Amino acid sequence: GGARQPGGRLGARSGAMRSKKPFESAASELVPEIEHPLEQLRLLEEKAQELGRAGDVDAVVECRMKQLALHKVLVHLYYFPVRDLVLAQAALAEAYADGGYSRQAQDHLAKAKEACFGGVHDDGQAQRLQVDLLIAEGSVQLAVDELDLARRSLEQAARIGFQVFGEYTPRGARIQQLSGLLAQRQKRLEDAANAFQMAARIHESLDGAEHEETLRWRLRAAEALYLAQKHSEALEEQRRAIQDLQTSGVLPAILIDALSQMARWLEGEGREHDSSALESLKSAEQVADQELDKEDPKVVEIKRDIALLQLKMGNTDIALEYLQEVEYLERRLHGSQSTNVARTLKALGTVHMVRRNMEDSERCFQMALRIFEAAFPPNKDIIRDIRAKLNSILAASNA
Repeated sequence: GGARQPGGRLGARSGAMRSKKPFESAASELVPEIEHPLEQLRLLEEKAQELGRAGDVDAVVECRMKQLALHKVLVHLYYFPVRDLVLAQAALAEAYADGGYSRQAQDHLAKAKEACFGGVHDDGQAQRLQVDLLIAEGSVQLAVDELDLARRSLEQAARIGFQVFGEYTPRGARIQQLSGLLAQRQKRLEDAANAFQMAARIHESLDGAEHEETLRWRLRAAEALYLAQKHSEALEEQRRAIQDLQTSGVLPAILIDALSQMARWLEGEGREHDSSALESLKSAEQVADQELDKEDPKVVEIKRDIALLQLKMGNTDIALEYLQEVEYLERRLHGSQSTNVARTLKALGTVHMVRRNMEDSERCFQMALRIFEAAFPPNKDIIRDIRAKLNSILAASNA
C-alpha cells in the first residue's frame, strides 16, 4: 500500500480491513468532545506536541484538523478574532508538510494567507501574523525542496520576528530549528550546528537545561558538528547532553540513543578510544536493562554492539557470552531463519575461530550459510566470505 493518509488512525489500509472496524480519529480518541471548545483546543495542542515528539505525523495532522474545525466554529458562530483561525490554518499547513503531504500543505498555507489579508486589519497584529505565516511558508518550501525560497522565508521571519517578538521565544526556536534542517539539506553543516545550538539555547531559556526539546536540539547540534568533521566539538556537545539526560533521568530512550551514538563516534576515532566507547555502551546497556523489556530490539542491538567491540578488543570470552545471548533473543524476536540470526551466527563462528574451536566455528558458519543462501535476494558478499572461512577451516583440518 501507499502512504498512510491522515483522517483516520487506520490510514490507508485495505477496504476489507476498514469494513471490519469503524473509523477512528486520533483527535476523538484523545480529546473529550463534551469539553468546552477552548478546553478541547488546549488539550489538542498538548497532544499535538506530544505526538510530534513521538514522530506520529499523521496523528498530528488529525489534531490540527480538529483544531482548525473548532476555530472555525468560534470565529463564525461566536465572533472570535480571526487571528487564531489564521494560526490554525498555518499550523495545519506545517503538519501536512512534516507528513509529506505537500499539496495539502500548500493549499492550507494559501488559505491562511487569504484569511489573514481578508480578516486582519490591525497593522501590528498583521505583522505578528506575518511571522507565523513566513515560518509556515518556510516549512512548506523546505518540504517540497524549494530550498532557496525556504531560506529567504526563514531569514525574513527571523528579521521581523526579532523586531516584533524578540529572539528568545518559541517562534525564535522554531525558526532556528527549520533553519538548521535547511542548512543540513544544503550541506552547510556548520551553519546547521549553529542553528541547532541556538534553538537549544532558546529552549533552555524558556524550559530549562533538562527539558526534552533543549536536549533534543543539543543532540542534533552534536550530530551536525560530527558530520562537519568537527569531531572533538561534537563529542563534547554530546557528552554535555548525556550528563544532563543522566541528571534528569526522565528520558531513558533518548539517553540510550545518545550513549550508543557516543560509542560509535568514539570507536570511529581509533582503537585508543575503544575502552571509552565500551564504557558508553555499558552505560546504555544499564539504562536499557532498567527501562526496557529484555526482548526490546534496542536492548538486543546494544548487546550486539558490545559483543562486537569486545571481540575487536580481544576479549573473546565476553564476546562469546554476549553473542550467545543475542542469538537467543534474536531467535525469539525474528525467528530462527531470519538474517538477523544468521549475522549473529556468522559473528559466533568468527569468535569460535579466534578461540581455535573449529568444530563449533564450522557449525555456526554452516547454519549462517544456509539462512543467507535461502534469503531473497541473497547477499553474495556475505555468502562468499562465509565460504572462504569454511574453506580455511577445512584446509586447517587437513593440514
